[in-house]
Amino acid sequence: MASAAVNTSLPNMQLAYSDALPYYDTDMDHVPGLRDAVEREIAREKQSMKYDPLTLLPPAMPLFQQHPHLAAEIERKERGEDLNVLDTSRYQLQPPAQGLEASTEEWSQALQNAETQLAHMDNRLKNIELLRRYGANIWRLHNYNQEAMLHMVTDAQQTVEEDTNELNRERQSMHLRLGDKLSTLDVRWRDLVSQNLSIKVANLTARAEIEEYRRRTEEVRHELALLDQAES
Repeated sequence: MASAAVNTSLPNMQLAYSDALPYYDTDMDHVPGLRDAVEREIAREKQSMKYDPLTLLPPAMPLFQQHPHLAAEIERKERGEDLNVLDTSRYQLQPPAQGLEASTEEWSQALQNAETQLAHMDNRLKNIELLRRYGANIWRLHNYNQEAMLHMVTDAQQTVEEDTNELNRERQSMHLRLGDKLSTLDVRWRDLVSQNLSIKVANLTARAEIEEYRRRTEEVRHELALLDQAES
């Protein structure tokens, strides 16, 4: 509970279990010096920690172990090297350098290159035709799947937020209920302490009065004894 002052030198205690009522406790805002003391204690505790937070991370996993070309591309990017320009000469239909005087082998290589380019273009035309016929429907299906996944993630997030808010409401209600109980017990404790102090002061006062009566009684007895001696 809050008090008028606080001892800023916190003792070095190791508590087996501790808890707080953040929805109820306001000592940090009302007790002078408490916030600074807590922050110093937290800083001291951090300094006593011997572990490196980076060691809590999982070990680094090398990327593309099964794909050396992609791994080499990542290494190239890390080195800051520029990407090699694609070689487009293989896609060009170049006749033999010697023209009509070229050898049969050179004309065969040129013809094979032309057939390869024709097959490549035919494959591209087929892909374009397939994309024209079925691509739009596949794209719509893909969008539908993406929207379904988005709704699923959104519903899960909303459920978690609702559970979290409900948990916080229950914690707040519990903290306020326990805080009121602690306040009642604190007031009762203060009253009992005040009563004990009052009883203690009354006892001390009564003892002092009894001692005073005893002293006066002894003085009266002494005076009476002197009077008796004088009369005799």
